[in-house]
Amino acid sequence: MTRISVVLPTLDRPEAIYNLLRHLEHQSEAPFEIVVVDQSAREDGRVAAYAAAHPLVRYHRIAERGLPNARNVGVGLARGDALLFLDDDTIPDPDLVKFHAAAYGDSSVSGVGGRVAGGYDAPSGEVGRFHALGARVVRNFGGSVRGEADHLPGGNMSFRREVFEKVSGFDKRFGGPSIGEETDFCLRARRAGFRLMFEPRASVDHLHLPTGGCRTKRFDDWLYWHAHNGMLFALRHARASAWPLFVLGRVARFALFAL
Repeated sequence: MTRISVVLPTLDRPEAIYNLLRHLEHQSEAPFEIVVVDQSAREDGRVAAYAAAHPLVRYHRIAERGLPNARNVGVGLARGDALLFLDDDTIPDPDLVKFHAAAYGDSSVSGVGGRVAGGYDAPSGEVGRFHALGARVVRNFGGSVRGEADHLPGGNMSFRREVFEKVSGFDKRFGGPSIGEETDFCLRARRAGFRLMFEPRASVDHLHLPTGGCRTKRFDDWLYWHAHNGMLFALRHARASAWPLFVLGRVARFALFAL
């Protein structure tokens, strides 16, 4: 049986991460461990006390903010065979860990993404696809059909440990709201020959909390990082022949955002 380490990056959401930890108590198949990586400005005593009282939970505070960095810290701390990443503002289905672990019964599967309910794109159409022409990312992780995927939802995805050993970690240059960092990691994993699957039975509800996490307080900060991360992603993954069209499209999009 695949041992699942649940990695929970959190930032300024003490109520949400405590709520998530309490929900993880009721998994039909308990995880091997839960690693909380807290980047918050202040330590929440309740979460630290919870970790101290529950042997499965390991609580770590770090000074450097940024989701890719927090994920990488979690990878370094986790000891399981596969690492499951959840957003701190999610509520897991009781069978979440069970279905992530079961998917690894197929030795050809190296990464698993689960369903994300709560307005995370349309529940139909292709799921988790990437089209290099124009660097178009199709999510639709609210879908219900199991199948192979090019990329997985950042708030509900797991990978075998060897993926990190070969691909390295998440790219810290995806800053600010970290848009694109999980898709970039998945596409690098695919390029290295790893197979990713979408398993809708491994489900979470996404609460979309308005504050905390990767959300930026200033619109101009969001606009800057959206442009920065989008260009970094396109330069790495889009076909070279599509770059001019991509740049023109992004400039038009950001102009509309600014207006």
